[in-house]
Amino acid sequence: MIEIAVSVRDLAAFCHRRGDIDHRFTPSPTAAQGIEGHQRIYRRRPASYQPEYAVEMREAFPGFNLLVRGRADGFDAQAAQVEEIKTCRVDPADIPEAVTRLHIAQATIYAALIARSEGHDSLQVRLTWLNIERDEETYVDREYSAPELASFLEETLAAFGGWLATLADIRRQRDASLTNLPFPHGDFRPGQRDIAELVYKCIDRGGELMVEAPTGIGKTAAVLYPALRALERGKHDGLIFATARTVGRRAAEECLTLMAGAGLSMPWLSLTAKDSICFSPGKACHAQDCPYAEGYYDRLSGALQAAIVRGALSRAAIEEVAREHRVCPYQLADDLLPWVDAVIADLHYLYSLYPRLGHLAEHSGRRFTVLLDEAHNLPERARGMYSATLSKPQLMRVKRGVPKSLKRPLERINRQLLALQKEPWPEPDYYCRPELSDKLQFALLNFTAAVSEQLAEQPTLFQRESALGDFYFNVLHWLRVADYWGEDFVLELQCDADGRNLALALNCLDASRILSAGHARTHASVAFSATLSPAHWMRQTLGLPENAVCRRLDSPFASEQLEVRLETAVDTRFRARADSLDRLVQVLQEWLANTEGNCMIYFPSYAYMRDALGHIDLGERTLWQQEPGQDLTAREELLAAFVARRNLAAFCILGGAFGEGIDLPGDQLRGVAIVGVGLPQVGRERELLRSWYEAHYGSGFEYAYLYPGMQKVDQALGRVVRTADDRGHALLIDTRYAWSQYRELLPPWWEYRHQPS
Repeated sequence: MIEIAVSVRDLAAFCHRRGDIDHRFTPSPTAAQGIEGHQRIYRRRPASYQPEYAVEMREAFPGFNLLVRGRADGFDAQAAQVEEIKTCRVDPADIPEAVTRLHIAQATIYAALIARSEGHDSLQVRLTWLNIERDEETYVDREYSAPELASFLEETLAAFGGWLATLADIRRQRDASLTNLPFPHGDFRPGQRDIAELVYKCIDRGGELMVEAPTGIGKTAAVLYPALRALERGKHDGLIFATARTVGRRAAEECLTLMAGAGLSMPWLSLTAKDSICFSPGKACHAQDCPYAEGYYDRLSGALQAAIVRGALSRAAIEEVAREHRVCPYQLADDLLPWVDAVIADLHYLYSLYPRLGHLAEHSGRRFTVLLDEAHNLPERARGMYSATLSKPQLMRVKRGVPKSLKRPLERINRQLLALQKEPWPEPDYYCRPELSDKLQFALLNFTAAVSEQLAEQPTLFQRESALGDFYFNVLHWLRVADYWGEDFVLELQCDADGRNLALALNCLDASRILSAGHARTHASVAFSATLSPAHWMRQTLGLPENAVCRRLDSPFASEQLEVRLETAVDTRFRARADSLDRLVQVLQEWLANTEGNCMIYFPSYAYMRDALGHIDLGERTLWQQEPGQDLTAREELLAAFVARRNLAAFCILGGAFGEGIDLPGDQLRGVAIVGVGLPQVGRERELLRSWYEAHYGSGFEYAYLYPGMQKVDQALGRVVRTADDRGHALLIDTRYAWSQYRELLPPWWEYRHQPS
């Protein structure tokens, strides 16, 4: 018997949300502030009060069962009261009635389920607003008899019935299509079955898996296929394919499309950034400014029905449905999240401090598996997501044009920045310390409260004062980051030598603690990539537990498919580059002359690459040169050039957009030359990382420099051999390739010919 599970929160939103999109009162308090606010209220409640009260109900329908579950914020049986707690930054009287009505409906469903299961004659439903700045509670109370609660629940389920029947039909079709679904491309390629078995076992038991497999093995299909089969067998309830690059998203979309051609029938959704999919760019997200926000929730049911039956919900499909029903495409995608079986998204939407997918993994009651594509990118991306900066020049620009009511809060922030600049720092030339300023935090909170009040009166304020909006969201981000403050963060003062252009940075040194909490919210997490070595380093920096299963698969390719030469007579370290440039140019020219077909040459920096290109003679080869700031269009142009030509010499930056995620099978790419060992540039931030890793892992240089650098080398090396028929050449240029600590980090399945000149 099919069972459809839904959270009380999603049930209330589907059946009782009406009216417009109105984001004037968001963003809400941070997650940590919300948790602290709930705890504050719990401490004030009597001993008979039970926080986080679990409720559950099963209801039989023709052909399927419905499971409704959730947790009421609080229940007091002695007082016969169910409480729903919401934290806010504004006066609750200014919050739209539609928002309050939805929260009361959610609390009323909790009350109905409690009355039904425990036999209460009547219950009071209380919505409590806690203003976190003023520490004030505001109550909205409703009294219901047991028959009234039963009637409310019956009406809710009746409103949900049509959608529920659609979901049940889709589930039946999905399970039937998965029963005999063939593997994409026919048979498993060497190594794919091993990956699929590891992934299925991980989902079956729950927990974490980290698997490294060579480029070209077909990892996307090898992880998606077992995850889908596990859906049909009830091992989990949904999957999230999180990827760091557009090419990874496309690969997942193409794989699911291919399986749909083989019979797969399943709703899946590919998320797109708001800036890319918005129909009203530059306008505010509320009815007064955007026609797609006006009456959005009144038209949402029809849009959901039209979308879910399509199955494949790519960006184009979402936009088409949104235009047909005149609804916001970005919000439509978000409202589809509880109902689809698979989501493809940038890892930002899962791991950032503003996760679009946070509710999906934590509050829906569904068991989700995360498939983390190109997982080696996550630690560095996460450190960036969990860091923040406040700039005094930005503050002063904002201050000149804001309403009078905001000038004083901005001046308070400015005074605190100046006070910090005047304080004695541990090291005069380093300006770092391991503690936050409480006075600065208070000034920032005061500013956000003042802006929230202005937005309530002037919804289009940010459209007129874009600089204010940018600074406001910077402050909100700072406050969210500060919620996670710990020993793995550092406060850094940045300014010019004369003390001008002051900025304060809240830098995350190690994201593993925060990432670990994210993994714990999922049923299973599968991290996969071609470069996850050394395993202990990647496991620790990814925040995976010690009992995570870690596997490194052998290459399915023969060692003779790639001829690798180590040129160890050229010193590419910064201080030696000028002296060794002539020799480097000679080595590259000789290699290019002896290597047929298209080649890629990777340099550690643009300046070094330009110096070499100023002296090198490419002969009859066509030059393609990467430039700073190139986007996806340039990437597509380069790929097209590789398809069209056979004499291309593409000069690129190691670790950049062209260093990984490029698939050039056959004779599209025949050779790769890598100049240097990819070590990050020495600087203040990198040295802070080195000190942190040395203190906590005893491997400061390795974690901060060596491993990240050689990971870039391994990624670039993996561009050449992508199939069993590929053949090619690689040249690694640096004196350090003669050192064992570097060579042992190269992929073990190739043979390396050490040829000093």
